[in-house]
Amino acid sequence: MAEITPRRQTTPRTPTVIALDLQSEQAVGALVNETGRILVTRAVPIQKTTVRATVAAISQSILDLAHAPERKLVAIKGIGISVPGNVDQRAGRVSFTHHDSFNWERVPLGSMIEKALETSGVDIRFSATASPVREAKMESAHPPFAVYANRDTQVAAEAWCGAAAGKSNVVMLSLDAPISAGILVNHKILHGTGDHAGALGFFALSESYKTEYATKGALTFEASEAALLRRTLEHWTADSDSLLSQVTLTDPGQLTATMILRAARSGDPFALRVVEETCGWIGRAIANLISLLNPEAVVIGGTFGLKLKPFLSTIRREAKQWANPIAARQCQIVTAKLGEQSRLLGAARLAWMKVK
Repeated sequence: MAEITPRRQTTPRTPTVIALDLQSEQAVGALVNETGRILVTRAVPIQKTTVRATVAAISQSILDLAHAPERKLVAIKGIGISVPGNVDQRAGRVSFTHHDSFNWERVPLGSMIEKALETSGVDIRFSATASPVREAKMESAHPPFAVYANRDTQVAAEAWCGAAAGKSNVVMLSLDAPISAGILVNHKILHGTGDHAGALGFFALSESYKTEYATKGALTFEASEAALLRRTLEHWTADSDSLLSQVTLTDPGQLTATMILRAARSGDPFALRVVEETCGWIGRAIANLISLLNPEAVVIGGTFGLKLKPFLSTIRREAKQWANPIAARQCQIVTAKLGEQSRLLGAARLAWMKVK
């Protein structure tokens, strides 16, 4: 009797999506599987911040990832792109306002990338060894993809595998200027009529209006990192004997938010006063979010938001004082967990949600 050789067991390869994070000087991309694991990353520089150069960089990043050795035979199911601007989801157009590098108005970024991928002549859905011939005239040479604002990808990421993992109603508050919020309601991104939902910097929290509120809003003017610096200089008095006051007197140009926060943590009374005032604005904004949306979690992020982690209890106390008491008890106020990777992971998460 002939010996029967057992069949070799093969482990099914988990599909991935391509996630991209458009930054000022580069497009960072990654292959991400369904569990949120990043398999490989690639960064492509953007030499010029023209639309054509940006599209070329994004398209090149997608192609580089499609040909990465780490991909092996894995199929690519979708593409998600995170951008630091506003995205009109219905029209597929991207606009940037108050951005240092981009000056776009309703640019059809999605269709331009589609055209670039079509022109490349590569069907990136399949690996080189598994790809069907192009002559088969498939409907498209790329998987489904969509472009999302950073605030949306960040909240998607934190609710997927970050500080609010497993929760379906989440607000991600980014305290970088201008202050904004990504809003997740029943697992879906809240976009609003013109995709401007989440412009939290314009929350009206002051009894009197200042002309400075017109550009980026009251909350951005009163609760950002620049606001903390400005408030320190405005409240400084020559008769104060605090260490921070002396530094402000000696060389105010060297004053930084990190310096102020460090002084507050060490108990400097002047620093504590300006930090707590800034945290009060943030806490009241969160209270309004809690009362309006009844979320399971509010995640505080952004560069300045992460710096305020030692003062999270102050923000929580202010928020719970002003918010609907029942909704406040149902909501966790936490600090973001994913950092710079949140935009990539969020773009991947939204890509997975689109293809399911």
